[in-house]
Amino acid sequence: MKSVLAAIFALALPAQAFADTTFIDIGKLPSKQVYGTALVTPLAVSPSGQPAIVVLDVESGKVVPPHATKSGLRLLTVLSGDMSWGDGGEVDEKKETVYPPGSFLTVPAGKDHWLAARSGPIRIQLVVLEEEKPVPGIVEQMK
Repeated sequence: MKSVLAAIFALALPAQAFADTTFIDIGKLPSKQVYGTALVTPLAVSPSGQPAIVVLDVESGKVVPPHATKSGLRLLTVLSGDMSWGDGGEVDEKKETVYPPGSFLTVPAGKDHWLAARSGPIRIQLVVLEEEKPVPGIVEQMK
């Protein structure tokens, strides 16, 4: 019985370290400018130290130029603002789709894309999936 109680206590220790909900003040976290137009704030890193979850802020009127990412599939959530999005290597406003707050997107690694804050500032959250896989319902929508 003592060994069972000891095992339960040992399992509970890591949970106790983060037992309370913590408000995250993003303004207190280090950020850096990327692509000369956006501010990226890492929230979590992978075991290799690469950003795994980030918040990206783009000021009104700014365009993040076409780029591709090397790491895994990204899950993107528009947190605030209307994000103008386009796929491809050249910015073309006629090919953009506007995604309002609450929109969810997948962004494959290695595929060129751009985004813009055409009607006001935007904030998005990106989660990089390395070994994790999207659920089957998302995979089906990606086809």
